[in-house]
Amino acid sequence: MTDAVLERVLVREADGADAGHLSLVSDATFLETFAGMIAGDALVTHCQKRHAPDYLRQLLEGGARAWLAELDAAPIGYALLTAPELDAAREGDVELKKIYVLSRFHGTGIAARLLDAALAGAKGHTRLLLGVKDDNHRAIGFYTKQGFRQIGTRRFDVGGTLYDDVVLARELDRTES
Repeated sequence: MTDAVLERVLVREADGADAGHLSLVSDATFLETFAGMIAGDALVTHCQKRHAPDYLRQLLEGGARAWLAELDAAPIGYALLTAPELDAAREGDVELKKIYVLSRFHGTGIAARLLDAALAGAKGHTRLLLGVKDDNHRAIGFYTKQGFRQIGTRRFDVGGTLYDDVVLARELDRTES
């Protein structure tokens, strides 16, 4: 990936009108990450429910915030902050529900740009939490380099099959931006 291409990548806050773009990149990244590891029918059902434009639009209209990475107006990644659903959550926490980047763009700095946007969006919170599949070593390594530490585990249901996640947290300065 050339610097000239990366300079054309725009990271911006998304809104409900961007739900279709968020859905496209969600489906693509989830499938490319987990196809062959999670049963195909379960993957498809998960995408249809948890990545559908209407579902994502409702999240955004309900207070979630998202940042979209685009290259020439094509969605290539995004980050989503929501109220925490993790058992390890405490008052003042916020959850990084999703941070996805198409694999072609791994290692380019786009994920870090999305994380920076999410960190700015988390201003005023005490911790940023997330769950990541326990064998997704690339993602765990990225988050560890970004200051996250493991605080627990959880089970994640995809199509009726439970998978193990690690729960990570990063302490936030309430003025961090």
